[in-house]
Amino acid sequence: MNKILNIVNDYKFLYLFIVIVLLARPAYSIPTSIDELKQSFGALCADYGLDFCAVEADVQKKAKKPRKFTETEKKILTRLAEQQDRLRMRSVELDRREGQLKTLQEDIQRQVSQLEKLQQEIEKDIVKKKTQDDAQLIKAVALYSKMDAGTAAQSLGKLERKIAVNILKQMKEKQASLILSSMGAAESASMIEEITRKK
Repeated sequence: MNKILNIVNDYKFLYLFIVIVLLARPAYSIPTSIDELKQSFGALCADYGLDFCAVEADVQKKAKKPRKFTETEKKILTRLAEQQDRLRMRSVELDRREGQLKTLQEDIQRQVSQLEKLQQEIEKDIVKKKTQDDAQLIKAVALYSKMDAGTAAQSLGKLERKIAVNILKQMKEKQASLILSSMGAAESASMIEEITRKK
């Protein structure tokens, strides 16, 4: 009796392991025959990496028999494969075009921002030039206002017509009329016509 108890004590962990495994599995998966028990125990051993008790799966049972297709099914499958290839190629082409469009869009956006910067610079230059021109015109008006009417008339006669007209327009009427009276009649009439036309 002691020998039996010693054997039971020595293998109690193995018995406990088997009982836990059997209890842990759902009721429908508890093996009902010795073959099922061997396969179940072998699969369990294989899952835990215990090669000495693992049972190799029957490869022939698991291998599926290849299905034989009829000619019509083969034609349909061939057409489906061709259509799938066409769709894949079209998808690749669309992706490529989308990439090109994104690149072009980025280039256009960059060019637009460069043009906007350039436009701002040009506008600043125009304002600066106009300010300089206005300052120079005011200075010229001050100089011609201090001159003798005859000398101013001769000097204005030698200037570009547009500049002379602008100077006369900025002067006080009394000073402008003195300078115009010192010019010849034809020249002063032409200047007066341009001054009144510009207004």
